[in-house]
Amino acid sequence: MSSSAPVSSQQLSPDPLPSQPRGWLLAAAALIPVNLAPSLLLALVGTIQGYTRCGGRILRDPLFGLAALLSLAAVGVAFWGEDWRLSLPGMFNYWPFLLMLPAFADALASRGSGTEFHPVGRRRLAQMLVLGSGLMLLLGWGEVLWEWQGHFFLGPVWITGVAGGERPAAAFTSPNILAIYLVIHLCLAAGLWLDRADRDWPQAVGLGAVLGLGSLLLLLTASRNGWGVGGLALMMGLALRRCWWGIGILVGIGLAGLAAAWDWPGWRAVVPRLIWSRLADTFDPQALHFSSTANRLDAWHFALQMARERPLTGWGWQSFAALYNAQEPPELLGHCHNLYLHLAAEGGIPLLLGHLILWGWILARGWHAWRRSQESVLLGMLLALTAFFASGLLDVVMLDGRIHLLVTLLLGAVWGASLEQRSTKGQCNQDLG
Repeated sequence: MSSSAPVSSQQLSPDPLPSQPRGWLLAAAALIPVNLAPSLLLALVGTIQGYTRCGGRILRDPLFGLAALLSLAAVGVAFWGEDWRLSLPGMFNYWPFLLMLPAFADALASRGSGTEFHPVGRRRLAQMLVLGSGLMLLLGWGEVLWEWQGHFFLGPVWITGVAGGERPAAAFTSPNILAIYLVIHLCLAAGLWLDRADRDWPQAVGLGAVLGLGSLLLLLTASRNGWGVGGLALMMGLALRRCWWGIGILVGIGLAGLAAAWDWPGWRAVVPRLIWSRLADTFDPQALHFSSTANRLDAWHFALQMARERPLTGWGWQSFAALYNAQEPPELLGHCHNLYLHLAAEGGIPLLLGHLILWGWILARGWHAWRRSQESVLLGMLLALTAFFASGLLDVVMLDGRIHLLVTLLLGAVWGASLEQRSTKGQCNQDLG
């Protein structure tokens, strides 16, 4: 097979070195929509097994050193922060995921003999995530069609809940989080669909249904951030596949929405009100919800001030909400609606730069691996991560533990793809653990 030919996992034999840690991670991925606690527990078991079985190989990767250093820095920020009582609990949003990431990469990397690699690890992860997203789609459409809300219990044990409200949020606390979750899974489903559309029509039809229902639910979330990064991922995918007519249609739809939002004559009769009214909220001071834009601008300015005053150590985890809400009059806001300003303000500029290097290095190596393999599932993961990091310009959905675990799994899978391009020296001792 030439390096330019797309990789279809149907043409590959099973992974000759099935990884037991991988099984724990796949189970964790499947349970993400249900409840974070069992997902984290399973991911922790997989992480411990990964370090026990293959610790030597994991520790030799230069990226492990960076991830470990950032994990230590996240703990240090908790003690250097303005209020350690807030910062200590907040650090658990960061350091565990950083330590899990190298183990995820090793477990999800598929290894073969010689130069042959079998990317079943990524495919199975994508399948589990897309399968699990069916629950979120069910809860989201239950909100839309039947006004579901409340909590679901299994006996005395709380399983999940549905917020209820004008905009669907499914099991999340905000429609914006659901929107980014949907964009990620739409990218994964598209990668799987492209990989198998001409081979297994029942699965292709099922994936097509996920794509259709997920896209409609994304529209109904009325999340401008979700719409924007979803459009970005779609445009990148179309460009990489040289589907220029699709890009033309997408650009036309975007321009029509902007024309209606700016109230150009006749356009509001063509474009659905849901779209143009939300876009108008962005830049029209007379719009009903323009305050959301004004609040973001004010929060960004406040976070910049925080970063300027304590650029090296930051103010400590969860400090933004406490300081911002202490203003007179009180301004209630949980975060600054920008992932990168959030890290700079609470963790310090060096910690922000460290995260950017880690994420950028993984993505760069992942794109390089995709150029060699042309693997559709890997492309879906790369587009999902690109959309996620673009969404960080307008929100901080990573503070939701389910999203953070999901993104860490995808980063691990992409990192693992780059490991497959390197030698297979230092095989782990399969008899340990």
